[in-house]
Amino acid sequence: MATIKFLLQSKKDNSNIYVRYSINRNIVLKRKTGFLIDFKDWSGDRSFPKIGREDLKALKSKLEKLATFITESHNHTISSGIEFTGDWLQLQIDLFNNKTPNVDLDVLTTYIQKYIDESPYKQNAKKELGLSNGRIQNLKLFKTTVLRYETDALKNKGILIKDINLQFVERFKMWLFSKGYSVNYVGKNIANIRTICLDASRNDIETSSQIKNIKGLSEKREPEDIIFLNEEEQEAIKNAKLISLALINARKWLLLGCLIGQRGGDLLNITENNIKDLNGMKIIELKQQKTGKLVAIPLLPEAVEIVQNGLPYKTSLVRFNEYIKKICQAAELTKPTKGRKKLKQGEPTVKDVYPKWEIISSHVCRRSFATNFYGRIPTPVLMNITAHGTERMFLSYIGKTSYDNAYQMLEYFSKLPPKPKKSVLNIVEKSAN
Repeated sequence: MATIKFLLQSKKDNSNIYVRYSINRNIVLKRKTGFLIDFKDWSGDRSFPKIGREDLKALKSKLEKLATFITESHNHTISSGIEFTGDWLQLQIDLFNNKTPNVDLDVLTTYIQKYIDESPYKQNAKKELGLSNGRIQNLKLFKTTVLRYETDALKNKGILIKDINLQFVERFKMWLFSKGYSVNYVGKNIANIRTICLDASRNDIETSSQIKNIKGLSEKREPEDIIFLNEEEQEAIKNAKLISLALINARKWLLLGCLIGQRGGDLLNITENNIKDLNGMKIIELKQQKTGKLVAIPLLPEAVEIVQNGLPYKTSLVRFNEYIKKICQAAELTKPTKGRKKLKQGEPTVKDVYPKWEIISSHVCRRSFATNFYGRIPTPVLMNITAHGTERMFLSYIGKTSYDNAYQMLEYFSKLPPKPKKSVLNIVEKSAN
């Protein structure tokens, strides 16, 4: 359990009060609190000011509040994947004292780290407090990429935020492409630059007037590049001979995922508590991590069978991605398929043609569901389950176009029963006698 202790390191009239924050045996942080005290007014036994005077009582109260602030910040941050360092502790002290941290915030990498450190207090896409673990990891990777760019292209020269303009972005973009990064990865880095610079501008850091004109980019996938498992491939997976219990367990998750259309993180967090009965029908009810949306997914007979035989046990997303490649290899899914694969750890993925099993990842579950049931289940119902915001996004996701949607509507129209013909009444004028 983390402990906090206040201490002095000198015997002067104006001695700095330090805080020592022991998180565990390996992480012990120490920083100045920003408060001063005469050594004679300090109680070494209690690690607090003596309380003989009102000013000392007030100082003791401030230190107690600082200790509470640090503890609460630690508890809020611990699930966010942020590294606890002396800089983190200094940031908490500065935030408590309403003081701008004493760092070179006009340097891009420094400001990125500040943004990461403050992530528990940032508003996320769901308008809630705290960035997701995935977003934090993305920012850490962004900082690593920027540092690599400084080393490789700028001879270790740091980047000032005020120097980031359209010309800089273009040079950075060309460097990223030269290193083999994908269009989507380059686009995310450009978007991160814009986010950091706009946040810096809001905090009175000098920025270029061109920041708002920075545009992102994304890769448009051709229909043949959409990787999914059709029903025949799912059947092959179902019948593949597996010996390892871990692979058998992961196969259950994979087949279930293709029937309920959720992202890997949401899929692997499903428990018995998510399974409900609704008017005699079994559904899975969950709150999606990315969107915060509550969805209810009716279970098809194949999914009901998996659930009734006992949900698979929990596994990590990293392991799941490893296992399903081995499962698809055992199912002999070797069809040459366009995709991206990381050839070396720490290097960008390389787009090429690979045996299909080599480029399978957890995302295949959601895409398989959306693709296989398109045209069989109304598109708005599918979108509600997959949580796509617009029909255009959904169609692009499964490699369809608005023309495919038009053909689907024509097919629906052709199955509609013909309208009954209106009877025609002949009005005969009554003749006069």
